[in-house]
Amino acid sequence: MQNIPETLMHAARNSQRVVVRFEGVGVPGSEYERELEPYGVQDGDLIAFSYYLDEFRTVPLQNIRSVEITDRTFLPRRPLIDS
Repeated sequence: MQNIPETLMHAARNSQRVVVRFEGVGVPGSEYERELEPYGVQDGDLIAFSYYLDEFRTVPLQNIRSVEITDRTFLPRRPLIDS
């Protein structure tokens, strides 16, 4: 089974984009897949830049179903969060 926080932090430390599949907040049963720049995990949330929304977002870890690290990298827009 995938350790989601560990996978996200590995990608963040290596400036690798991720594809995250998650349940929508406040919309039970809805599922989304987004490509994100992970910046860290804090207080049970993923902190990431969303290409879809063109802004920083938080995603509750409990809503994340899967994470795939891509071979695409990014130049950090702000410092990473060490947890």
